[in-house]
Amino acid sequence: MIQQIYITDYLSDAAAQSAAVIEALTAQCPLLLQADWQVMPVAPLTALFQVLQGTEPAAISPVSAVLRARQAWVAPPALCLLPVHLNLQRDTFSLQGTVPLPAHIYAWLTDRLQQHFAQDFIVHAAPEQRFWWIQPLHPVDVQCRWPQDCLYQQAMQWQPQGKDAALIRQWSNEIQMLLHQLASAAEVPDWPLTLNSLWFASVPELPLWQHERQVAGTGAVFDGLRACQLPGLVTRPLADVVADKTVRHALMVADQLQDVDWAALATAMQHGRLPALEIVLPFVERSVRVRYRRRARWQFWRKAQSLPVLLQQLESSLPSARLPAAT
Repeated sequence: MIQQIYITDYLSDAAAQSAAVIEALTAQCPLLLQADWQVMPVAPLTALFQVLQGTEPAAISPVSAVLRARQAWVAPPALCLLPVHLNLQRDTFSLQGTVPLPAHIYAWLTDRLQQHFAQDFIVHAAPEQRFWWIQPLHPVDVQCRWPQDCLYQQAMQWQPQGKDAALIRQWSNEIQMLLHQLASAAEVPDWPLTLNSLWFASVPELPLWQHERQVAGTGAVFDGLRACQLPGLVTRPLADVVADKTVRHALMVADQLQDVDWAALATAMQHGRLPALEIVLPFVERSVRVRYRRRARWQFWRKAQSLPVLLQQLESSLPSARLPAAT
């Protein structure tokens, strides 16, 4: 039986579309409007790794190490490099999210990065074309956080740390100038207007897994967990895990909302086969936890809250960021 579902949003695609995510989820599972919704102070990946590690998560998220585990040819030491959009202001700037790239832009950038930084690091393209793996030619002592942990925060809160932090800032400045040149070049069609920087993220050592649960899932993060031999993995369809009463203390990991078979879950909830469920969703720079419990028959007279009221209540829990409207 599935007890928890984590929508990791590991590339922060859904963080700026929180209202749309909640609207889509409640449309597929209307019973969740009767659940308890609570904003959590940490991002979905942090909440997930806290469960899997059994302790407070480290300052540097292990998600890049988990993703690298799928790529045996990427040898340590390495960094992850992601295309991002920075909100540049007069005195400071903040991270607004990662930027998906058209295939030809990704190939163009891969070639230009390899040429420009040939004396500094080796650039490896990633199969999903959402980031690159970087292998410095010389040891680099630096700690750079994963983008999901830094969304909408002022720059001073997430600057690189360590002996070689200045080197990372130098590379970042060179990259911004390079991107400006490429964006102005007529030979580069369909340049994404939101792309204005590349983000370095550290690749730490893999943590020691200490959880006592079975883990089902789909997507890049789940594949990475499988590659780094997370114990208790269940490679079965979600509908089978939901129906199997012998499965205890199970959780599911998915990259995006649409990766989950919500129809199977909604059916199980409607027929009383899923007495309780906890879902962790991306919610701006944090996450929202949805706790559903099957109601006794005498409680069904209670009216479920409406979606607009729910969104208003959740937005009021965000003092520093407004909830983007659903489209």
